[in-house]
Amino acid sequence: MEQRFQNLLAVAKDRCVSDGLRLTENRKKVLSLLIDSALPLSAYEIRDLYIAQYKEDVKPMTIYRALEFLTEANLVHKLNLNNKYIGCSRAKCCEHHGYSQFLICVQCGSVEEVSVDAKIYDNLIHQANSLECEIITPHLEVACICKRCK
Repeated sequence: MEQRFQNLLAVAKDRCVSDGLRLTENRKKVLSLLIDSALPLSAYEIRDLYIAQYKEDVKPMTIYRALEFLTEANLVHKLNLNNKYIGCSRAKCCEHHGYSQFLICVQCGSVEEVSVDAKIYDNLIHQANSLECEIITPHLEVACICKRCK
């Protein structure tokens, strides 16, 4: 098992224990597939990999439930721009890493997760509040072209 997976799995277990949540075997398997992937995955891509790697049939709803749990536990992020999921690249270094910005390459699909300065995010919240709107996604997604695709 790859070292970064072991680290994130340990963080996941610790976080679940401290929050009184259960990290089931299915959830661990979904998390490992996301961590081992070089690119974000859709729920159906995860399902296909799950079946191929673990030789177990799994219903799409089981994958969606695992993704919902992992997202709420801040171990996985849902990228709305491409409707895919990615393991949190910074979950293993700190529990609350602030707000994330995802730079999503429109050509190759690679994703980089970087921090958003709290002042910028506070300004976005202030602007939304002044228009009587509420921000419901805690991260920003930006379509870009990565350095490899330029």
